[in-house]
Amino acid sequence: MKISYLPYELKLKHEFNISYFSRKTTPVILIRIEYEGQCGYGEASLPQYLNETQESIVLFLKSIMPIFKSYNYIDELLSIINDFKFNNLPAKAALNIALNDLKGKLNNLPVYKIFNIDDSILPYTSFTIGLNNLNLLPDKIKEAEKYKILKVKIGNGNDKRIITTIRGLTDKPLYVDVNQGWNDKFYALDILEWMNEQNVLIAEQPFPKENYNDTQWLKDKSPIPIIADEAFQTFADLDKIKDVYTGINIKLMKCGGINNALAIIRKAKDYNLNIMLGCMTETSCAVSAAISIAGLIDYADLDGNLLITNDPFTSDTIESGRLKLSSLPGLGINLFERLNFIEL
Repeated sequence: MKISYLPYELKLKHEFNISYFSRKTTPVILIRIEYEGQCGYGEASLPQYLNETQESIVLFLKSIMPIFKSYNYIDELLSIINDFKFNNLPAKAALNIALNDLKGKLNNLPVYKIFNIDDSILPYTSFTIGLNNLNLLPDKIKEAEKYKILKVKIGNGNDKRIITTIRGLTDKPLYVDVNQGWNDKFYALDILEWMNEQNVLIAEQPFPKENYNDTQWLKDKSPIPIIADEAFQTFADLDKIKDVYTGINIKLMKCGGINNALAIIRKAKDYNLNIMLGCMTETSCAVSAAISIAGLIDYADLDGNLLITNDPFTSDTIESGRLKLSSLPGLGINLFERLNFIEL
């Protein structure tokens, strides 16, 4: 098998603002695995809070390259990568996504069929509106016209005004993402009770991720499900948060890829947790990988490829706001521009 990679910078349509930072771009590493005339594509998205860089991804790929020269069985490689001593989860996610894409193409099957996932009913995805100048909200709401659910970034002390402004423009259901922005549990409960009347369906990560006590207190009293995001990363976190939150937000970059996400989903269902599937700022490659397992979840926030201006892949992932699976082999994506991948 031949691995090649490409450092790439995703350009956001709008500045991305949450409670503790802003950015206009997101670095990624795209990878390509070639075998028997087919190419599988993967992606490591690297927002700053993941603590990995393009350089660390490339070092990981170089360190694991000898294994790819020794093994040609995809299922064996998937297991070896997951157990590899360096715990670089975005890099593992990129390789996992590429190998699953390659496996689907070699077997002429979409990835979701390889995992026997029901494709009959997929959820609507939310469309994200970042914290920004309230004067921009009318344009952002209009941009999201075809999406049935909006996701709103709050937690900057202006929460009620943001929701009130949005409610003056649309009555669409809302997800809110606080991104650890609250510190007062009584304020949190009061505003969530008010938001419940504003058709807010879920609230993500209200408090700092280490604050289990206030989060469990809020979860037990809130009329709105409380979803763990920053507090939940991998399978190992499930036992720590299962009684603290109503549900979890799984992201392939945080957990190491499709196979690990499926293991998390199975265990989370045993714990009766709501399951949300989210993403970073990503191309259609990583977003399509997540959509391949979206038939198993309750909530979706898979709009990362919709928020950028330079997606190098084409895909057909949304129809009237609802997620859509491709019938094409693998992830159902195509690279539409010539990119100069660097061979390892």
